[in-house]
Amino acid sequence: MTEPNPFFELDIETAHLGYKEGTFTARNVTAYYLTRIAALNDKLRAVIQVNPDALFEAEAADRAFRRGDRLPLLGIPVLIKDNVETAGQMKTTAGAVALAHHFAGRDAHLVQSLRASGAIILGKANLSEWANFLTEGMPNGWSGVGGQTLNPYGDKLDVGGSSSGSASAVAANMTLLAVGSETSGSIIHPSVHNGIVGIKPTVGLISRSGIIPISRSQDTAGPMARTLRDAVLALEAMVGEDPADPATTHLPAGPPYRTCLDERQAVGMRVGIVKIDLSEEEQALYDEAIALLKQSGIEVVTVELPSTTSLDQGDILYHEFKLGIEAYLASTTLSYKTLSDLINWNSSHPETIPHGQKTFEKADEQSGRLIEATYLTRRLDDVRHAKTDGIDRLLAERALHALVLPHDHNYDMAAKAGHPTITIPYAVKQSGAPFGLSFTGTSYAERDLIRIAYAFERHVTRPLPPL
Repeated sequence: MTEPNPFFELDIETAHLGYKEGTFTARNVTAYYLTRIAALNDKLRAVIQVNPDALFEAEAADRAFRRGDRLPLLGIPVLIKDNVETAGQMKTTAGAVALAHHFAGRDAHLVQSLRASGAIILGKANLSEWANFLTEGMPNGWSGVGGQTLNPYGDKLDVGGSSSGSASAVAANMTLLAVGSETSGSIIHPSVHNGIVGIKPTVGLISRSGIIPISRSQDTAGPMARTLRDAVLALEAMVGEDPADPATTHLPAGPPYRTCLDERQAVGMRVGIVKIDLSEEEQALYDEAIALLKQSGIEVVTVELPSTTSLDQGDILYHEFKLGIEAYLASTTLSYKTLSDLINWNSSHPETIPHGQKTFEKADEQSGRLIEATYLTRRLDDVRHAKTDGIDRLLAERALHALVLPHDHNYDMAAKAGHPTITIPYAVKQSGAPFGLSFTGTSYAERDLIRIAYAFERHVTRPLPPL
């Protein structure tokens, strides 16, 4: 149900207009979101911590606006997933009780970029503990520090993982923007399930420095928002080269992403509609959504994705996680320095990990040196099957700009290829669960995806959760 409050479903453009005209201030907006967190977080558990300096940051933004500053995110509150480092009196816990008292004392590169663009860091979002890499069978959105995140569309609906708190908070108007992270589906999956826009960018477009890692070959951060325009503005703020992350060097040039928010640019573009086994209700919604794409002047071609059975189902991540987490621990003041240290602490405090730590234990069996023939072969095979002979070949052979899928199907292939995906909410099913489309392209195809996704979004209205 819609609230009379002018900040409900607020977007960046409206916020900046209000600041400019003096209708309201960044402090007013920040206070609104803090009020929403106070009212809803006991139920949704989407937020792990509020930044104690958020109102001070908002007041500083108001002073900057009065001085004439016009930074792209000036005075815009952003919630950061709690596996991304933040300075000041905010902890970085990954949702793990073992890290419950970890103050990183530094901002991740992407957080530095957000601050440089004028953003207010509102706090830290709950997540599936260790970004869902602790164990098998753990509920999406559960962490020892934050508890069980719920979906604002319904308590019994899947909240998605692992950027669960980021998605739930955006959907419930507990923040204007949020940052999520993804290794395989962790931005796309919760964005779809919570009826919001998520952008999982090309791996390397946003620096991973200061993000607690899983996989160096697949990890990325990305923006989550209620509108594509807001997500694109956040994406622009986070993109940039970082000497500490070689994947970000020599990024391809191009026009600002915001210039692609023009439905006319999508006219004549070609998309591949991927055939998926769906329920009768879902197929009807999918067909309706495809019709809207056609109305936008987009050419639609039916395609089939290559089989994903040849893709590695976990070994690569086990190898890369052990190396990555130990490199991360070495950069901190934490007493744990190895994955074995974390496993031993968890074993000594079993009440903090009620679902176990099977994934940690499997990862600890690896050498962490990435020299094994099985690892190297599987990693190269994944690139070939998912990227070269997978998505890229399909796009090239059919002269397509993007692939379109319902829900969050087949995100694993795009993740292993390092390719970008954008989700747009469309409708709500009879169960109350959101339904939307995902748009996937080749590496650094964000501009094409934005053009297509924006043309689609212009025909739809985000369905509101029943809060």
